[in-house]
Amino acid sequence: MKNIFKTSIIILLLLNSYLSIAQMNDRNEKIHLLDSVYQALYASGSFNGNVLIAEKGKVVFKKSYGFADAVTQEKLNLQTVFELASVSKQFTAMGIVLLKKRGQLNYDDPISKYLPELDFYDGVTIRNLLNHTSGVPDYIYVDVFREKWDKTKIALM
Repeated sequence: MKNIFKTSIIILLLLNSYLSIAQMNDRNEKIHLLDSVYQALYASGSFNGNVLIAEKGKVVFKKSYGFADAVTQEKLNLQTVFELASVSKQFTAMGIVLLKKRGQLNYDDPISKYLPELDFYDGVTIRNLLNHTSGVPDYIYVDVFREKWDKTKIALM
């Protein structure tokens, strides 16, 4: 019950801040308000990360809060690399849907058509990947990915 209450308060705080920011004209006021919201979230243990907020295509606020490594107490900075893992799946799926709508790919295309390095996964299609039915293991744990994949195209482990 405490977590639900705490989460509700955080959501209300963010919503109130967003509405206040939208009405502000002074850039410094916006920056101060944004920083105070994220500082409060960090202080309450509800947030640890980097923030970048843009308005009309221009960055208006960017700052790091907390640690990149809690054990070593290494602080986050704007160059800190994050492992996105499954967080990016929905964005990748939406990109694939858009490419399908444009006629640039088909769901039943083999993945090797676009990723020739994966030609050893014969019969695996884009549809299989979208449905999580491909049988392709997590790349982090597969030595063949480390050997065959061009590491300049993905984040290094």
